[in-house]
Amino acid sequence: MSFMSTATSWRSPLTGPATRRSSPASSASPETPMTALFQARLQLDERLTPAELAGFETVFSELLDAAATAHLRDGGGDWLIEALFTDPPAEDAVAALLAPVFADCGLTPVPVAITPLAQRDWLAENRAAFPPRRIGRFWIYGSHVETPPPPTSWPLLVEAAQAFGSGTHPTTEGCLRAAEAILRRDRRLRWRALDMGCGSAILGLGLLKARPGTMLVAADNDILAVTTAAENARINHLPPLRVKAVLSQGYADPAVRRRAPYDLIFANILAGPLCGMARDQMAALAPHGWLVLSGILNQQAVMVERRYAAAAARITARLTIGDWTTLVLRPARLGRSAGLWHPRGTASAT
Repeated sequence: MSFMSTATSWRSPLTGPATRRSSPASSASPETPMTALFQARLQLDERLTPAELAGFETVFSELLDAAATAHLRDGGGDWLIEALFTDPPAEDAVAALLAPVFADCGLTPVPVAITPLAQRDWLAENRAAFPPRRIGRFWIYGSHVETPPPPTSWPLLVEAAQAFGSGTHPTTEGCLRAAEAILRRDRRLRWRALDMGCGSAILGLGLLKARPGTMLVAADNDILAVTTAAENARINHLPPLRVKAVLSQGYADPAVRRRAPYDLIFANILAGPLCGMARDQMAALAPHGWLVLSGILNQQAVMVERRYAAAAARITARLTIGDWTTLVLRPARLGRSAGLWHPRGTASAT
């Protein structure tokens, strides 16, 4: 059976930050992690739209925390979603999470096949597939990269082995492009920033690279993400006093609330949690602050906009990359302002 790959979202199955330098072409050694993986495969009707397909893939990539996901066309034209896991997900849990997506698409649920895969050197393979990524002036690279950063770029070291974000997903790209546009508009040198649901903290640390006077809080409800964020600050030689990594469920931890108000808040999560914390986000935002939201499927953008409008926010700009939307908001009392940017065919502003 032949396959045509149409999209892939890769996150390494290794869950800890890796700092040991090695060549992506080097062979496996006793020190090289060899991770056993499990593959989940779901075959879907060829008539599904890309947006409907994204709903299924999000279950694997976000709700089930797959190490990697991809959607493909099989030889007969049907869609095939493949996901990799370090531990096999419970079949009843998978079925329960997929059930509402099947219902929304008017489809009868079909089973997901979960099988073990042979051990491979995923770290070496991932590094080979992780070249430096240029997103505006941000330059994201792994420690295996020997190419020097471009002049005037903002280089940020993020290891390919991390499971929390390495700059390849459209939501991360959208946030970084929004950040660059904000920095062009707002010339302040010292920012109080919050990276909510930080994962690797690529967004907040990127801002700190661009504006070294920034004071950053990186918050996540996953202790491994918090540890990874702190480690990323260290390997990027960022001053410890300027980065506070916090374990927090939303704004629950006092350390997150105490450092408010924030001039810039990133929240690259999912539409549901974003809606749930709308009032907390706006309460934590400075009077002339900026709020960047992502993790939003295109068809969810209006819902998120309305929820934040009810919390006294105004949309300043929208950026669409593939199936995903990034929103830039400001306090509504500031009134209407000119859009941040208008890249051809990808963004709109109000």
